[in-house]
This record gives sequence, structure tokens and C-alpha cells, in this order.
Amino acid sequence: MLLKFRPYLRRLLRIKLQYKPLFPTKFCRILTLRTGLPCTVGFSILTLIGLEKKLNAEDELIIMIKHSLLFMQRNEYDKAEQLLHVALRQAQQMHHDLGVTYIYDLMANLALQRERLEQAKKLFVSVAQRLISSGVPQDDLRIVQVSVKLARVSHLQKEYETAQLGFDWCLERINNEYLRNPSDEIKKLLAMTEDWYGRLFVECKKYENGFNYMLSAYNKMKELSDVDPEHIAVQLNDIGTVCDQMDRVDDCILYVSKALDLGKTLPDMEDLGAIYVNLGRAYMKKRMVDSARQYCGYGLRLAILNKNNDIKHEAAECIAEIKNIVV
Repeated sequence: MLLKFRPYLRRLLRIKLQYKPLFPTKFCRILTLRTGLPCTVGFSILTLIGLEKKLNAEDELIIMIKHSLLFMQRNEYDKAEQLLHVALRQAQQMHHDLGVTYIYDLMANLALQRERLEQAKKLFVSVAQRLISSGVPQDDLRIVQVSVKLARVSHLQKEYETAQLGFDWCLERINNEYLRNPSDEIKKLLAMTEDWYGRLFVECKKYENGFNYMLSAYNKMKELSDVDPEHIAVQLNDIGTVCDQMDRVDDCILYVSKALDLGKTLPDMEDLGAIYVNLGRAYMKKRMVDSARQYCGYGLRLAILNKNNDIKHEAAECIAEIKNIVV
């Protein structure tokens, strides 16, 4: 009666915890300033009334990249991929080497998000090679963040030894840099790396190691202002599932209850029903039938309301198991 990890929940972590872009500070600042207004406004009204200069090629490239990022955030992956290919051609025609590198990095992240692992690996390798050929040292954090994602790809391809070597190499360098410069950006990279490393250990049934890394990642995430609370709720839920794997049911209830308390404050969290079911299953393991029935029932109602057949099935299964316990 083990609780289940939920890939459709954990998928939310992939974008928000990615490290900073590969562009230099100047280019990043341009991107931030440009996106203060809707991109369509930049093309039309402001230009017509003379309050905005005519867009040059680099401006147009930045806007295309921004649009592709918005498509990625909305899970409109086909549109994002099409626009990135257009942006790549423009960057190549401009001989904008940094732009090309950055677009390759976005393409690699998109491929990882879509679990096109071989494509992601090739693109991340290309990004690393381009950075190194431009003079970036191999232990630079821009190389390290790419290496973290290559380790993640190795994990997803079940190349566990390669993944572990990669994570160990990356964590050593990130921790050293964090001691020198405990910035939020480095903390974010460290949290992402620890979380992914923890999930590797869990998949290899080394639950204690997995728990420690995932808990450490959670403690960093909650200190970062730009991590969505929904991601924190998901992390707490998943830490609870690891506790269940170690038969630490009370700890499981503790973490999943925290996830539920946070999730209930988020009106748009469609997968909240899964957390209710997880908590119901935890109480079922303790033979606390009334609590188990209550939480699985809440999960079932939310699943029906949100038309989520996966959670509906699990909640119904949970309720059936509770009936068998009573009988």
C-alpha cells in the first residue's frame, strides 16, 4: 500500500528551478526591460506615436525568444519549438554567437521538458562545447548548470552510474561557489541539483540518501521568493512518499499534511486531489479508517470536479481498500 510518486506533479519543477540564462548581464537586462510591456504593443502603438524606436534585428530576436519562453510556460511546446527554430535562423544570420548558444540552451530545456532525452543530450553537449570554445572555463557555473541537466538526462535514461558521477562533480563545484557567494541564483541551482540527485537515489531504492537530498532542496526552495508555492507543496508531498517507502508513516503524514495545508491555499492547484489521496493512504496504513475515508473521499470529489481520471481512479481504489479493511 505504498504511496505513489506523481510525474505529472513533479514536472512542474523543471522550468522554475532552472539556473539563470547564459546571456551576459547586458543582454539579460535588455530582455527584462523589453518585456515590461506586451510584445504586441512594442510592434504597434508605441512605434506609431513615436515613443518607441523602430525595432532592430536584436530587438526582434529578443521578442521571439520571450514569446517562446511564454509558450514553454504555458506548455504550448509545439509553438515554442517552431518559434525557437525561427529565432535560431535569425541569430545565425546575424552571426550572434551568444544568441545562438542561448537558443540551443532553450531548445535543450524544451527537449528535456518533453522527455526527448537523446535530443536534449545532444543539444546540451552542443551548448557546453560552444561555451568552452568561447573561452568559458570548464568549472564555470554556466558549464556546471549544463552538466547538471546532462546528469538528469542520464538518470532518466537509467544510466545511473553516469548520472551519479555527474551529480557528484556538479555538487562539489556548486557548493564551493555557494560558500563564496551565497546568492539566490546559486541557491536555486543547488536546490535543483539536490532535488534531482535525491530522486535518483530514490529510484535506486536508496531512500535515506534520497530523503536527505530532497529535504535539503526543500529547505532551500522555501527561502527563494520566485519559487511557486505549488512547487513547494509538490516537494513536501514527494518527501512524504519517500518517508512512506522507509515505513516512517508518522513522518509521511507530517509532510503530506504540510503539502495539503499549503495546497488548499492555492485555488488553481488542480492536482490537490492527489495529495488528499496520499494522506488518506497514509492514514490507512495506520488503520485510522475514518481519517483515511475522509481524505480519500475529498480526493475523489476534487478529481471528479477537475475531471482528472487518474486521481479519480486512485481515490476510488483507495476507498475500495478501506472498505476491505472494515470488512
